[in-house]
Amino acid sequence: MYRRGDVGGVGRALRLLDLLRGYKRGRAIVDLAAELDVSARTVRRDLAELAGAGERIERTTVDGKAGARVIERAFGYVAITRRERYTLLAVRSMFDVLRGTPFHDDIESVETKLAQRLDPTEQTEHATFAQRIVYVPDGGTKAYDDKADVIDALLTGVMSRKVIRYAYVDARGRRQRGHLAPFAMAIHKHGLYVVARRLKRPEDGAQLTSAREVSTFAVERFAEAEHLRAFAFTTPADFDLNAIMHDAFGVHLPTSEEPTRVVVEFSKERATYARARVWHKTQQVRELPDGRLRVEFDTRAPLAPIVSWVLSWGPHALPIEPPALVAQVVAELDAARAAINLRSSRPEPR
Repeated sequence: MYRRGDVGGVGRALRLLDLLRGYKRGRAIVDLAAELDVSARTVRRDLAELAGAGERIERTTVDGKAGARVIERAFGYVAITRRERYTLLAVRSMFDVLRGTPFHDDIESVETKLAQRLDPTEQTEHATFAQRIVYVPDGGTKAYDDKADVIDALLTGVMSRKVIRYAYVDARGRRQRGHLAPFAMAIHKHGLYVVARRLKRPEDGAQLTSAREVSTFAVERFAEAEHLRAFAFTTPADFDLNAIMHDAFGVHLPTSEEPTRVVVEFSKERATYARARVWHKTQQVRELPDGRLRVEFDTRAPLAPIVSWVLSWGPHALPIEPPALVAQVVAELDAARAAINLRSSRPEPR
């Protein structure tokens, strides 16, 4: 369902064109109306306007319903194997965690366009693929059902290099307003993040020479977002998305120029599991004589996510370096122990 709030006629007509493209037989008008959340009469009027603007729109019948299709000026075919279709469905299932976002809508549209080109036997088989593979998210998912307008604006900013005017609620509940140069988007733990730099004025985006002072923003915390057509930004030459994202430790940006050496030892009981994982791109693994495993890597990220990672292993992960990591893990364990002791000393409520 396409819900973008109050959409102007031009924007809606362009979206209608997107919904028709790639469908060789066309689509039913009632289905298009449902996608756009408008009446069938509005769809017919938009189709007439598109035809008047030079688009080749043909009225047709789809499954016994009045429909329309776009006569493509260029139409290419790509041969897809059975296994490739299965792989595509596997990828599509992973995007279920982003339901309510354009990413989910687009990959669902690709799957639908693919399926409508299959013969009846292939369509029957394709319909069973959903029962053969499933993606199970770890740690829950985020809700984006009311963020369609926000995500559209942020995506436009990233793709078209346009400055964003925004309102944002930080982790402490404080509301911020301002302007951003959105360099990229990241998907981490089933959530969307924007990698961006704050701007004092929207016109400052045209003069960016360094990727320093870049921050990450959780998309669900944006209360408002609007791309500004009149203000473009330039991506600094030193911006490297792969360099600032830190593998298993999330969207935490570098906090130091020099890397910190992290060393963690895993128990014999968890060595096999730890050995099968790549936690960091600089990771080195060393077997210890008694069956334990030592993992070492260099990072410029903050220690907070690494502390959480170590604690998640319980008694099976022992931090060795740096001393600050050891101290923070001990402090967290002491705080947890103190809270348990305090709770145990309180009388039960009657």
